[in-house]
Amino acid sequence: MENCFTIANGKIVTPTQIIENGYISVVGKNIVDIGKMEDYDYDPNLEEDIIDAHGQYILPGIIDIHTDALEAEIIPRPGADMPINVAFRELERKMNGCGFTTVYHSLHLGYKTAEYGSRSKYSRQQVYDTIFKAISGDTLINNKIHLRFEITGVDAYDQCIDFINKGYIQMLSVMDHTPGQGQYTKEVFMEVSIKNGKTEEQALQDFEEKTSRPNIKGDKMNQLIQLALQKGISVASHDDDTIEKIDEMSALGVSICEFPINMETAAYAKENNMHVVGGASNVLRGGSLTGNLNIKDAILNGYVTSLCSDYYPPAILHSIFKLYFEHDLTLVDSVKLATLHPALAVGIDKFTGSLEIGKNADIIFVKLIDNIPTVTKSFVKGRKTLEIPHYISYNENTY
Repeated sequence: MENCFTIANGKIVTPTQIIENGYISVVGKNIVDIGKMEDYDYDPNLEEDIIDAHGQYILPGIIDIHTDALEAEIIPRPGADMPINVAFRELERKMNGCGFTTVYHSLHLGYKTAEYGSRSKYSRQQVYDTIFKAISGDTLINNKIHLRFEITGVDAYDQCIDFINKGYIQMLSVMDHTPGQGQYTKEVFMEVSIKNGKTEEQALQDFEEKTSRPNIKGDKMNQLIQLALQKGISVASHDDDTIEKIDEMSALGVSICEFPINMETAAYAKENNMHVVGGASNVLRGGSLTGNLNIKDAILNGYVTSLCSDYYPPAILHSIFKLYFEHDLTLVDSVKLATLHPALAVGIDKFTGSLEIGKNADIIFVKLIDNIPTVTKSFVKGRKTLEIPHYISYNENTY
């Protein structure tokens, strides 16, 4: 018998409105009907389950197109390698609890600073091979690989091409962590280096060494991006800090601008029809760790169109409601930052990203506890993947 159920008595958040005391019906993996309870026509002959939402918010599942969480789960401390399969399975359960139904796991390649800093025994080949095998099997949620290619990783270029040709990759971003541009100005780099115990002379020597490294550019960069686009892979730039960089990336076919450094760059990327992505951790904390763009301000100005979790997965759900409760963004618009807009950015909006008839039943229930949003149920393609039926009170929690 095909899966068949109706969620009743919920606050249904669609792309255009909130349906108070609404319902949403699912058959198989798809949404087949949405409306108000007063219009719901119950068929006693239909073998369907009725799930009472008791007034909870019913949202589309969160789509995270950039999260570094998997790297941190595999290596929670430098040199502390966990089994890659175990890390993947444990992280997937956590992300399910954060309301994610689709995740693009960001895995770096060619980023020597991160590789040396992690002191990991795993090669990048081992990580990519193991994760791709895991996501190709039985999973709780929809998992994809977002390859973050560091342009100074000249020795990893062929490996990047190989991963794309093997079908491992569903999103590509082009990173440049060279100091003196992007996220770290020379002044910030020097300041941080000295705070970390280096002399000014040592910090300057380190700066000069990093800025003199060879990198992938010109024809090779164009070939990489064109290969990705031919394979249907969305491509993002990263830490753009000038209009010139936006022009350069846009000319190559890049359609996503991740983590713009300043308001001018974010605005210009949006004006050039790029999908502009900011970190939800920035919104939740109230600003950038490095003194760069305040993502909340960029959202309210209409320049940042999507949220990603970056380094803290729970941040997305909390940012949705923070923007709604504290900054007068409508809940409909706030939810789209983490659902429909990321889906549009990576080209999966025909299947998921919003509660609409015909789309996959990627659905989460959200309960407010002391005004803090908490996921109590989750469905991925109509399959229940999470259920928290009851929270205990203080009195129940005493002995």
